[in-house]
Amino acid sequence: MKKNQLNAAVLLIVGVMLAKGQVGVGTSSPDPSTNLHVAPRNNSNQNLGTLLGTMTTQNRNSIAQPATGLMIYNTTDNCLQINNGTPGSPDWNCLSDQPDSFQNMVYGYYKPVYPGMLSSNLPRNSQSPPPYSPTSPQLYGSNTANGNFASNSIFRLEMSQITGATAGTYAAILYNLSGEVIRVHCNTTAAYQPVIKYNALLNNGAGMFVDGNYAAYYTEQQNVYVTIAYPLKWEGRRFLLGWNTFKEDYATVMAQGGSGTGKQNQSMISYIIELK
Repeated sequence: MKKNQLNAAVLLIVGVMLAKGQVGVGTSSPDPSTNLHVAPRNNSNQNLGTLLGTMTTQNRNSIAQPATGLMIYNTTDNCLQINNGTPGSPDWNCLSDQPDSFQNMVYGYYKPVYPGMLSSNLPRNSQSPPPYSPTSPQLYGSNTANGNFASNSIFRLEMSQITGATAGTYAAILYNLSGEVIRVHCNTTAAYQPVIKYNALLNNGAGMFVDGNYAAYYTEQQNVYVTIAYPLKWEGRRFLLGWNTFKEDYATVMAQGGSGTGKQNQSMISYIIELK
């Protein structure tokens, strides 16, 4: 077939496909259920893939009014992403992400809780936790012989006993150990009240009371939902943090406040789970 005849044939095929509302790349018979069908092989029968637009998170965020369903390959997060939100309020998610599934779970086990307490605790209305230190006498985790608390490459979850409140209460502290400044959104419940923080700034080594430094008793458990808002390379990463106190024997019932008989057998498990 001569070149002119080949070009005419190609144009005829393309014209037919456009008339049918379908386009085939590397195929003259696109699947009837598609409007675009990209063949997996070329004319030399070589297997090939389809490359979407590749860009960083910063480039992606510069897209004006991205359509719902718009797809890109994010080179910052190394994943194929789709906008599950709206043009005015985009919500980019990696296609490998499964909502509410768990990955990268870390946990710490502290035993026993009560005898490991030190006397230099935080005051009830303290606004700022001390900078993180593995030897801080104000943090449970300084008692390394008795156990540890959950931490990953970004966060560490710590506890401190509160003074000036009912005996046996504590405060949860979320520390930033990532080496960078981060901003987070988080929410939880403390003292039967919702605690919501938006764009909370955490310098490296700094911590915050995720529950507002409310008194929480040893018979309670708590969950905290945390989303990273900054830096862009971690934007949108979501974590579930929590802790649970329990008795290791069943001989006695632990009194509210944790100051009753059997407190020596009370332990705590803390955890950090990344949600995908």
